[in-house]
Amino acid sequence: MTEGEGGVVMIKRAEIDTRAPFSSVKEAVALFGEKVLAGELYANRLKEMYGEASGNGSSRLGTMTAELEETKHNLEKAIEESMTMANCLSSLKEELDRTKRELQKMKERDPDQVKKTQTCNEQGTEFQKKRYVTFANPPSLAQVIIPPGLEKLERHPSLRKKKEKPFIPLIGGLFSRKKRNPEIASP
Repeated sequence: MTEGEGGVVMIKRAEIDTRAPFSSVKEAVALFGEKVLAGELYANRLKEMYGEASGNGSSRLGTMTAELEETKHNLEKAIEESMTMANCLSSLKEELDRTKRELQKMKERDPDQVKKTQTCNEQGTEFQKKRYVTFANPPSLAQVIIPPGLEKLERHPSLRKKKEKPFIPLIGGLFSRKKRNPEIASP
């Protein structure tokens, strides 16, 4: 344990600050800089100490080997992707050749077979036409507009229903037991 300037005690790579707290913010900023976290301060200090002990050559070598490993890994991924792309491309070419051959065979087929397929298609379209329902043409505007003299629409007189009187109340009226007033019936 050694005691440094201003009451800082150094114990095996750890620092304990025993000085009085800062009297102002300006003093703290002047000492530590604008932005400092306590963990960041100690971590930077430890990195400096390790860097001095190990030397610059070994740290550069370590970073170079790490970069080399990362580059190898990226190269392997790129090779795998290029292989899969090559496989996909070759399968697409094979499929294209196969479809070209099929198209050529269809062109070389007999014209009679082509005509047969055309007649089948025509029959199919005729059947489709038969399936659809056709409606009568809607009335023209002249038929729909009412002439100025006929503003009231009425039914044809022969289409009117004649009201039939029920038969049972008529019979009931004949045989009613009520006595009628003779004064009303005499005039």
